[in-house]
Amino acid sequence: MAIEELIGRLERDANARVAAVEARAQAEVQAIEAAAEQASAKARGDALAGRRAQRRSRLDLEVAEARQAARAERLRAEHALLERVLSRAEELLERMDRDDAYLSTMPDRLDEAFCFVDERGARVRCRAGLAPAVRAAIAGRGDVTVEEVPAMPVGFRVIARDGSVEVDDTLRTRLEQLRPRLLMELLAEVGT
Repeated sequence: MAIEELIGRLERDANARVAAVEARAQAEVQAIEAAAEQASAKARGDALAGRRAQRRSRLDLEVAEARQAARAERLRAEHALLERVLSRAEELLERMDRDDAYLSTMPDRLDEAFCFVDERGARVRCRAGLAPAVRAAIAGRGDVTVEEVPAMPVGFRVIARDGSVEVDDTLRTRLEQLRPRLLMELLAEVGT
């Protein structure tokens, strides 16, 4: 029996080694499968994160473009509103030569304009409707004449006799001088 016992022992030993090899192989297979699953999950996660980042970038860009378009549209609308307001103001300016509040400022405005022509003498150009108010404001100044210009806007222009200086105090010009400031204020408001 010694051989049979030896063969039995060898078989058991061989079976134990086979079982140990199978167990190690099974453990390695499980470790490889787990690593593969982790790598696959990471690759899927990275790909998903990449797609999310691309979508987010596109969305951010689309939102920025939409905001810019909305601001531009708002600016156009406010600019159109400003143009309508200024157009209406110009219409109203045409009646100011009969406005008592405006006419009451005429002496001060003319005195201010005369500061620029010094002692050179001047002529004041204005429309016929303003001529009486201008003449009343310059009464006693022999160095100033009044010239009525029918197509002139409301207001006046003081021109030095030698032509070296012209002061334009027409309401249309004053309104045009306000236009850039009004537009800048509008732009500043839209930018916020």
